[in-house]
Amino acid sequence: MSRVINVIVPIGKGGVVRRSGVMLRLFSLPYDAFDIRLTGDASAMLESRGMGLDALAPFRLLVKVIHDNVKTLNGPVHAFFWYFKPRGMGLILETDQSPSQYFTNYLNINPGLTFVKLLYGRSIVVTWSMWARQGFLRDGFKDEDVKVVPLPYVPTVMRVNGISKDRTVIFAGYDYARKGGDIALKVFRIIKSYDPGIRVIYVGKLPFPRVPSYIDLYYPQLPRGTLLRLIAKSMVMIAPSRHDAFSITAMEAMANETVVVSSNREGIGELVRLNGGITCDLDDIQCLVENALRNLNRSSHDSTAARQLEGLRLNHGINLVSRAMKSVYEEVTKR
Repeated sequence: MSRVINVIVPIGKGGVVRRSGVMLRLFSLPYDAFDIRLTGDASAMLESRGMGLDALAPFRLLVKVIHDNVKTLNGPVHAFFWYFKPRGMGLILETDQSPSQYFTNYLNINPGLTFVKLLYGRSIVVTWSMWARQGFLRDGFKDEDVKVVPLPYVPTVMRVNGISKDRTVIFAGYDYARKGGDIALKVFRIIKSYDPGIRVIYVGKLPFPRVPSYIDLYYPQLPRGTLLRLIAKSMVMIAPSRHDAFSITAMEAMANETVVVSSNREGIGELVRLNGGITCDLDDIQCLVENALRNLNRSSHDSTAARQLEGLRLNHGINLVSRAMKSVYEEVTKR
């Protein structure tokens, strides 16, 4: 019986792993139990940042289909997000949300029953939240084929050392509507009216030319390392997302002992609740403001931050996650 697993990794320029979720998963694979062979997927270079439809979408889809079908791989395949070569029971597809959730939340299309189930057949699906799992079940995937395996907490990648915190509240979201940028602005305006000494930082593109005067620092876009340092320096991060299948940024904030106050929706709400953060109903401005202000108090902040960090260690520990991935690999090699 073959113990080879081919892992298809989306890469960008210079062979760098393109997505943070994929990079984290690579830390938790059971290398000691399987012959894991990594294969770069260069077609990922063509992906759009927003993951939505644009004029080049048909071209990108064609390149991806050709890429997946030209490459010959022997043994089971572990692929991320989309894979367009039918493999029946020899495929592990890992993604953060179901096809219908993607169509609805990113493309604003309600697809009803998606065709994707026909493509993936009895493949094993690995996803990161119970919210996404429920989406796959609604799409017609079998209960036993959909596994929830969280991403691992990797301190060496997520934590920034040697940075002291100040009374700062940060928001980071590149999709203004989907990430709740308008809600974040309302929260910031109230916070600054309450105490002008609190610093607020907005990271993400605004859909209008003038940055509101109450924003202390504004960045349309930042390199990941710079953003991570800003988050680590902040006491609170707000994440009032309307749609968010998962939030590695929220996970990184918790890893750096920054209190996360998020919406209670979808995958992000599940992640934050599970790990001891704070969630509010969508558009509940008062809840967001009150919890942000409360956790600018040092004792409240330290208590919540410690609870979050302990949650990551318990629920996303790398040994726990690696054992779960080993179980998935065992199952696919026995089919």
